[in-house]
Amino acid sequence: MRRGFIDIRQVLALAVLVGAIIAAGAFLQHEVLGRVAHEVDALFSPVGGHGVAPAPVVLGAPHAAGLPTPLVLGYYEGGAGGAGYKTLEQDAHLLSGIVPDWYTIWANGAITGQPDERVLQYARDHDLWVFALVQQNQYGGQVLGPLLQSPVASRRAMESLLGLCETEGFDGINLDFEGVPPNDRQAYTSFVGQIADLLHRYGYYLTLSVPAETQDEPGNSWTGAYDYKALGKEADLVMVMAYDQHYAGGSAGPIDSTAWVQQVANFAARTIPPRRVVLGIPLYGYDWGGSSTAQGLSFAAFRQIALQHGESPSAQDLVYWQDGVRHIAYYAGLTDFESKVRLASGYGLRGIVLWRLGLEDPSIWSYLTGP
Repeated sequence: MRRGFIDIRQVLALAVLVGAIIAAGAFLQHEVLGRVAHEVDALFSPVGGHGVAPAPVVLGAPHAAGLPTPLVLGYYEGGAGGAGYKTLEQDAHLLSGIVPDWYTIWANGAITGQPDERVLQYARDHDLWVFALVQQNQYGGQVLGPLLQSPVASRRAMESLLGLCETEGFDGINLDFEGVPPNDRQAYTSFVGQIADLLHRYGYYLTLSVPAETQDEPGNSWTGAYDYKALGKEADLVMVMAYDQHYAGGSAGPIDSTAWVQQVANFAARTIPPRRVVLGIPLYGYDWGGSSTAQGLSFAAFRQIALQHGESPSAQDLVYWQDGVRHIAYYAGLTDFESKVRLASGYGLRGIVLWRLGLEDPSIWSYLTGP
């Protein structure tokens, strides 16, 4: 073929090849989605247990024993290029896996969001477990109540959750349903059991992020829906969010005082098999003052405030004035971080999960490295 001219036969051949590849991809996607729908159909058949009909196990049901001990997981937010990704690049060797916050679930069972392929590839290249976080923490019961009460919406959600693992290659799912109404306690537990059965049949893990509790209070407006004992029988890992003891919309105070976290860890370990419990540790702080809601702080931001007002960056709480407004800022430092890790170890928990990568005091990584 002469330079500058295109052989029409080669163009046609290429077009046929591309068409074949696209067709094969569409066929594969159709097969995956069809298989997912079939499995969810089985989930709603009236056959024992959670209503799951017998079906062959495709990949072998996972077991929490297949995960490393101790686990060091990190919640991850956003894509590549931010502070979280910088942490990932520098300290991936100290992590067991990540829990990326990329997806939101809605009342009709739809799941929106998309993964960051660069982050996913980095995790795969460094042998990190990846549990896709699917959350609803903005509208709480307004979304989660209708979702859990509707068989149609629940079915759609389960199809989507399994589909995420099948199409994106996640190791499992992390459900972060915050604000489930207390009267939906049984519905939430049932949903967890059904999706656990479904994911396990395909070899995927189900993990949960649940609010901290020091005792079971079914009527509590914030924690009442989370039956630790029942959930611990279904999920492979229960990540207890042991933070926001004092939250952004409330009064100023420690976010995770050691005494309070000990009560949380003690209750979790007595209620759920400890090998399934992962203790959540915050890497953020709050600054109360100037508005009804505190501002979140990274370690770098807290350190800057401390230096600006002549305080030690190692301080855990600061009181300062700015533009005539009194502020109270809290950030739990390295000493507190060490105490939480020791609590997790002392109670025989599976490990820790950090909210979230990129906000931390860099010295925690030296501590996790060990002597």
